[in-house]
Formats: sequence, C-alpha cells, structure tokens
Amino acid sequence: MQPRAQTLCWLLVLLLSHLGWWWHSAGKTDSEVQPQTVARVSPQDVSATKAAPSARADLSGILESLDAVQRRTDLISHAAAAAQNDPKTAFSQLSNIPGLADKQAYLKQLLSTWAATDPEAAIGACAGLPPGELRASAYAAATAAWAVKAPKEAADWASAKLSGSARSASIEAIAQTWAQNDPDAAAKWALEKASSKAGTTAIRVVMEHWANTAPDEGAAWASKLPAGEFRDAALRSVLAEWADQYPSAAASWMDANPDTSNLSSIIANAWTESDPTAAAAWATKLSDPAQRSTATGTVISSWSAADPDQALEWISRLPDAALRSELTARTLGTWAVDDPNQALNHANSLQQPEERAAMQDQVLSSWASSAPDQLADWINSHPNLQSSDTARQHLTTAWAESRPETAITVANGIRQPELRLQMMQTVLADWQEKNPAATAAYLKKFPQLAPLLSP
Repeated sequence: MQPRAQTLCWLLVLLLSHLGWWWHSAGKTDSEVQPQTVARVSPQDVSATKAAPSARADLSGILESLDAVQRRTDLISHAAAAAQNDPKTAFSQLSNIPGLADKQAYLKQLLSTWAATDPEAAIGACAGLPPGELRASAYAAATAAWAVKAPKEAADWASAKLSGSARSASIEAIAQTWAQNDPDAAAKWALEKASSKAGTTAIRVVMEHWANTAPDEGAAWASKLPAGEFRDAALRSVLAEWADQYPSAAASWMDANPDTSNLSSIIANAWTESDPTAAAAWATKLSDPAQRSTATGTVISSWSAADPDQALEWISRLPDAALRSELTARTLGTWAVDDPNQALNHANSLQQPEERAAMQDQVLSSWASSAPDQLADWINSHPNLQSSDTARQHLTTAWAESRPETAITVANGIRQPELRLQMMQTVLADWQEKNPAATAAYLKKFPQLAPLLSP
C-alpha cells in the first residue's frame, strides 16, 4: 500500500471511532447521569459545610438520604422552589419531616421566601405551629424577611403581637436585618422600647453589628444616651464586641470618654483573653480609683485562672505595695479553687511573716469554700502547722450550717484556747437559733458544752 493511501486509511479509522463515541454518549438519557457524591462530615460541621443540591426533587426522596448535609441542602432547595409555586401546600408537608433540625432548615427557607412576597400569609402560618423552638424560629425567619422591606412595621408587630421565645427570636432577627441597612434607625427604635425586653434585645444586636462595622460610631451614639441601664446595655454590647477584636482601640476610646469608665471591666475582660499583660497595665493606670480596682480585679481573676504563676510574677513588680498585696490575695484565692496545694505552697514561700499569714488565710478560706472535705484531709495530714488553726477556723465556718456537729469537732481541734472557744460558741449559737431541738439533743450528749450558750 502506498504511503499516501495508508495515511488516508488511518484517518478514516480515527473518524469512525469518534463517531461511535459520539453516538454512544448521545444515546444516554438524563436519568443515567449520576450526581457527584458529597463527602460525609460530622454533625458539628454541618453548619459550616455547603453541599450542592442533588438530583432529588421530591420530598420523600430527599428524606431517604442518610447524609445530613446533603439532606438539609436538598430540603432548603426544595423549600425555596415550593415557596414560589405553592407555599401553603409546602407548609402542610412540614409534618412529613421527622427531625427538628431538618424541620427548621426546611421551614426557615420556606418562610423566608414566602414572607418576601406575602409576609401576612407567612406569619399567619406560623401561628399554627405548636409553641416552642420550632415556632420561635419560624416567626424569626418570617419577620426577618418582612424586615428587609419594612423593618419598623415588622418590629412593631413582633413587639406587640408575640410573646416569650417567639418575640425574642423575632426581635433579634429583625434587628439583625435592620442593622445591616440602617443601624441608626434600628437603634432609635430600640431606644423607643428602652423599658422593654424587646428594646434591650434590639439594642444588643444593633450594637454588636455596629461594633463590627463602625465601632467608634456605635460607641459615640450610645454614649450620648441618657444615663441609665439602657445606655449601659448599649455600651456594654458595642465595647465587648469591639474589645474582643481591637482591645487597645476600645480602651483608647474609653480613656477619651471617662464618663463611660464604669464599664471598664468589659474591656478588661475581653483584653485579658488575648493579652493579659497589656490589659493589666491599662487597668492599673485608670484614673478613677473605683474603676481601677474593678478593672484590675477583672484582669487578675481571669489571668489567675489561666496562668497564676505568670500573673503573680507580673504582680510582684508593681511598685504600690497595697495594690500588690490585694492582687496577690486575689490570685491565690482563684488559684486555690483549682490547685490549693500549689497556691498554699506559694503563700508559704513569702518572706514577710505578716504577708505570709495573710496569704495563707486567703488560700485556706478559698479552699474551705470550694473543697472542704479535701481541706479536712490536709488538716489531718498537717495537724501541728501554724496555719492549721487558720484552716480549722475556715473549715468550721464552712460547715457551721450544713454540718454543725462536725464543725464543732473541727473547732475543738483549734490549739489556741480563745479562738477555739469563740468558734465553738459561734457554731452552737447559730445552730440553736436555726434548730433549737437538734441543739438541745446534742447538748444532752455533751453537757460540758452547755456553758458556751450561757448569757
């Protein structure tokens, strides 16, 4: 065969093979094309994962899926389409959906789409749901969609017509929608309802939104309100969210607005989470003594729970001896709740006798409140230490009301005679006042203690 003829032959074979492939593919129907599979995820990832709608169209087929992510994606898609065609029928199918999470996903989409064009009908449908979480979330979805076009009307209606969790959920949803478009108007509506729970809910949502978009504007708006709980609630919301993201900026704003310093602990608490050293440095420099003490205490309490050694090391460098002693006591008291032995070891290591005794007292007092049985074991293991009498004193106080007989036994172990008699007398007097019959029965068994109740 000539080379040219051979080439033509090969081209003809190639053409025929392509024609065969095209004919085979064209013959496939749509039903034979399978949707792409969706990887399974754990339940906690459902809210963060989005799956593409599958080929399932009917509700019964969607509910057969064992994949929670895909099933809810398909329910949402189905609800969106059904709400545009026949929302009433789609709403009646809710009873066919078994799980609460699936019901909520379907209902939220259905009512959001429905209320966008006919809010009155969508909201009317919500009234037929049983009271509880499902009805509350349904009202929230419907009123939020209504609020896109008429936020004041939606807010006024929810505030006047709804109650309980349904009102709270709806006001929050409306405020979120309203704040995205006109936070100033939403805040003014909340101010009109300042004396109600609806107003408090709305201002919190608006301020949290403002804190994520223009925190200085939100804080400035709130700071101009009349002094009172509503103003404080607004400032708390914006400052907490602002300080969570940009604590130094929020602190600088407060420093420039000293009339808001009564909320300094809000910033201190948020700032401690990210940078306790900077938070403590700011708190200790506040000009108002009361706010300085409150904010510093907030920082130290949180810092002590997370890293008491680091907190104590920072406190040790403070030049003010009184403040240093106060914060050391706070730290050791917090530490003693989680690890009383380590806290007590630190107190025992202090060089100055008066300071050491004061810090031992703080640790043992906290220990008696949080774990009295454990402190009792420690006393039995260390009966003759100087601090053991302090421990017995605090343990007696901790058990005086709930276990008076045991408290008297512990008090009787105090080695200092005057303190021993004082603590036993206090327990007996309190016990007699609250339960004279039980006290009398006890004194019959131990008549030698009766003189302690003599006037």
